Order: sequence, then C-alpha cells, then structure tokens
Amino acid sequence: MKDLKDKIVVITGAASGIGLEMARAFAREGAKLVLADINAAGLDDVKRDFEALGRSVHTFVLDVTKKEQIKDFCDKVYETMGRVDVLCNNAGVGWAGKFEDWPLDAWEQIIAINLWSVIYGCHYFYPRMIKQGGGGHIVNTASGAGLHPAPLLTAYCTTKHGVVGFSETLRAEAALNGIDVTCVCPGIVKTNITVTGKVFSRTANSTADQLREKLDALYIKTAMKPDYVAEKIVKAVKKNTAVLRIGPDEFFNDNLHRISRAAHSFVTQKTIKLALDRL
Repeated sequence: MKDLKDKIVVITGAASGIGLEMARAFAREGAKLVLADINAAGLDDVKRDFEALGRSVHTFVLDVTKKEQIKDFCDKVYETMGRVDVLCNNAGVGWAGKFEDWPLDAWEQIIAINLWSVIYGCHYFYPRMIKQGGGGHIVNTASGAGLHPAPLLTAYCTTKHGVVGFSETLRAEAALNGIDVTCVCPGIVKTNITVTGKVFSRTANSTADQLREKLDALYIKTAMKPDYVAEKIVKAVKKNTAVLRIGPDEFFNDNLHRISRAAHSFVTQKTIKLALDRL
C-alpha cells in the first residue's frame, strides 16, 4: 500500500499517545480517519483539533474489551465508510509489579485490554476486509516486551507475546487474501501509559504509587516520542514490514535475546535488582 491518500484508516486507542500520533501521521498522507477510544473527552479534543486544521474525522467511544461494542463499531464503520483499508488495533495499557503481587482480576483485565481487543478487532473487521476486496493492512500494536522477557512486566509480556504470535501467524494466512499484517514492537515510548497505569508492588524505598511516579519520570527522560514511532508505523505499512522494532533499547534487548537467552537473562536479573534497590 504505497499510496495512502483517501484510504480509510481505523485506529483504536486514538485519543492519546501512539494512537493519536498515528492518526496525525496517516492524515498527513491524505488518509480518511475513523478514531476510537474509551476516553470520550479526549476523543472530543482530538476531533476538534483535526477539524480546526480542516480535516474531518469520525470518532467513536469504544471499550475494546467488550466484543459486542467492537462488533457494533465495525458495523457502524462499514455503514459510514463502506470499507476499511488499514485497521490499527492499538489500544492497550502497561501495568507493572512482581508476579506474586498481581491479583487475578488484574490479569483478566490486562489480557482483555491488550490481547482480546486485538483478537476481537481482527475477528470482526478481517472477514469484511476480505469480502470488500482490494487488499488492506492490519497493524497490531505489541511491544518490545512481546519479543523478550521484561521483569516486573510478567502480565504485560504475556499479552504482548500473544499479540506478536497472533500477528505473525495471521500474516501468513492473510497474505492468501491480499491483506498484509504488521506487528509493532517499540521500546520505551513517551506516552501517558505510566501516568494512567497501575503498579502492584512496592520497594524498600517507595510505595506502589511512588514507584509509578518514579517510573513515569524515568520514561519522560529516556523514552522515544510517539510521533517518531507513528512515522515508522506509516512507513512500515507502505513497505509491508512484518515485525517493526523501534528504538535502540528494543534492538539491544531483542538482539541480545536472539544471540543468547542466558546472557539476556543475566543482564535483566542484574538490571532489575539494581533498579529495585534504587527505586
């Protein structure tokens, strides 16, 4: 899909972060946007911003953990737009904590948000993208944590590994129908994921809330900007990239893990011990 002008692009989690910057990046290519998010107020702000620039967008308030809502969303998109050229399953959360501190209901929630939402999105949109003809592209936002272990992120890694495996397998099948699939695996990105996230553990120096604030401060200092990630995603759609790794931290971690799981395990164990001692 070299030319995105007038293509219909659907993005979930579009009220902030990577989703919002993807919307801006696709808009610069001339695409027509359908944006969804659970944050109604944030979505209204985004709509006003685009309209102030002379761009018309369609917005839908959507809880991606509710399959009935995604089905209804899909129906409304096709009623309004007639087709979907690019589907971006982007909504997600990043929660942290030692495994023993995680309640089961939190596991169920993060799996619903990060993994089931991707499955739901593809379940309802993909068959209609096949039926409409003319190809298409699916972009599933995973994480670098979907390619290698990341201590204190056991649940997050579980969901993101699931998105990577799902996406790579679907890509092979979807090619038979002329539809491409890209799985996005960035390193640390400067979004509100830590601000709105949850931390279930404490350290000797910090309560859970204090630890979350310290992690957020660390993200602000070291993370990539989401607009940079969004530009990489648009290029990946044009090039039909299978797995998009973004960021020096991600290349280091993924390459080290590929070369030696033992070495990666040693580095992560030392890193997490040092971090917990200092935080």
